[in-house]
Amino acid sequence: MVNWRYCRVIDKEIISDIKNSVNIVEVIGEVVALTKAGRNFLGLCPFHGEKTPSFNVVEDKQFYHCFGCGKSGDVFKFIEEYRGVSFMEAVQIIAERSGIQLAVDKNDLSQPKRQHPYQALYDIHTEAAKFYHAVLMTTKMGEEARTYLYKRGLTDEIIKHFQIGLAPSEGNYLYQSMVEKFDEATIMNSGLFNLAESNLVYDAFQNRIMFPLANDNGQVVAFSGRIWKESPQTDGHQAKYKNSRSTAIFNKSYELYHLDKAKPTIKKSHEVYLMEGFMDVIAAYRAGIENAVASMGTALTLEHVQHLSKYCKKVILSYDGDKAGQAATVKALDELKDLSVEIVSIPDQMDPDEFVQKNSPEELQYLLTKTRISDVEFLIRYLKPENTENLQAQIEFVEKMAPIIAQTSSITAQNSYIYMLADLLPDFDYQQVEQTVNNSRLSSRQSQQEQVYQQPHFQTNLPLSKQVSRLVKAENHLLNRMIEYPIVLNDYRLREDFQFATPELQILYQILCENGEVTSQDLSEQSDGVQQAWYRILEEDLPSEIADNELAEVESIRDKELLRKENQIIGKRVREASHNGDVDTAIEELERLIAQKRRME
Repeated sequence: MVNWRYCRVIDKEIISDIKNSVNIVEVIGEVVALTKAGRNFLGLCPFHGEKTPSFNVVEDKQFYHCFGCGKSGDVFKFIEEYRGVSFMEAVQIIAERSGIQLAVDKNDLSQPKRQHPYQALYDIHTEAAKFYHAVLMTTKMGEEARTYLYKRGLTDEIIKHFQIGLAPSEGNYLYQSMVEKFDEATIMNSGLFNLAESNLVYDAFQNRIMFPLANDNGQVVAFSGRIWKESPQTDGHQAKYKNSRSTAIFNKSYELYHLDKAKPTIKKSHEVYLMEGFMDVIAAYRAGIENAVASMGTALTLEHVQHLSKYCKKVILSYDGDKAGQAATVKALDELKDLSVEIVSIPDQMDPDEFVQKNSPEELQYLLTKTRISDVEFLIRYLKPENTENLQAQIEFVEKMAPIIAQTSSITAQNSYIYMLADLLPDFDYQQVEQTVNNSRLSSRQSQQEQVYQQPHFQTNLPLSKQVSRLVKAENHLLNRMIEYPIVLNDYRLREDFQFATPELQILYQILCENGEVTSQDLSEQSDGVQQAWYRILEEDLPSEIADNELAEVESIRDKELLRKENQIIGKRVREASHNGDVDTAIEELERLIAQKRRME
């Protein structure tokens, strides 16, 4: 087995050989049902839920592209995305599939490895997690805590999976175990210790069941400690949960508990269960639900949502069934407005952990998988007035729900919600509710039209990609020819004044100039935007031969688009100067604009 710490030293040519040893159609075809469609293969995208196939696999160029979610890549990128692994792990998987042995140059092993700037903080958290887990599982003081967890339905397997631990009740056990291993700065910046007035260092967590929180890469970055019994010193006034404070490696508004372990299941199922607490996630795991996560005892933030949206587009909200949990669900819906959302309502004001205690893991599984409702149905239940006999309350309820129902894309679903409202309200029938929804829909449409009218014309009809398509397409054309014809690349390389206006293409051009090619490994080190730009270039359907004056004509189109872009900037400056009463600047910029337009004639 190769030690993947050192995979960066694998020769790029070997990686290229590994890539060429497989057919991307065969690799993807093992997990996605592909159908021949002309020169390419078509199937349902494994990265987002869809009913109409939009996932294209281009066999002759060995890459895939989904027209639905926009994901593109080669065979390594597919393995990365589908299995939730790193680039080098994807290389290993394909190599093993092809029977290719990977050897590591021993001379390179002696070379110093580049460390993450916060590696010491990651290391101390890893050690702390081991320490807490060992205290729970191997010490006398851990026996009572384990008995407590067993009574709550946890097993040793579950404790190990979640790496649950115990913080000793004494003041500085953890500090004593770390003081010889880490420097003072790392210890004090870790968030694991506090400094007393006497300059004595003591553990931040004491006498608590410890839940480690890992980032996407599985590195422990923080902890949450739960009270499991009251101590004489606290007199019952301690908070139930205590979280790590923010550090250089921990942002509680971004990280999600159990996401690192839930990722593979999330990617396969295209959905995630979002819960309030750690014990709820563990309850879901006991019920066979492996794609559950939780925020760190905080309200859902936009950062949390953006984090989740990297892995799926559907969220099942499973917050507590009490009033606070329901209110939190409503707030969460506002943050989740760009994602598909379903809701599981836990009965009798319980949370998932309480439900599994009083019932069984099997019943929780049924609840989470078979009793989901839409966000609109949830809001109907939540906003329903207590007194449905009061006419004014009925009117206000319908007025609140009408715009929400009107925004539902499915007409069938809209009709269903209208019937629900009508059934709940004694003074409203279907036609009355429907009319209110129609009025709301009409009002919304008029508002949208007004917004469209106020926008510049080109923004109303064309998506962003089309607005810049002439310039980007011209530059894609040029870079495509550079990739296919080294002589073309060399000609442009000698032009010191040449560079691409599109930032992503300029990065690819620089890699080409330096290395003569762009490899899979090169791409893996770039942003998603650069990677997508590369596959857009490969999608260019150009003749195999370069025509006479072809490049000059493409450059001419490119130059005109750049001038047009510059004219827009100058025009904006003229308007701003005129508005501010700066006549001299306005005249100067206007003269520049006239000169530019003459150049375009």
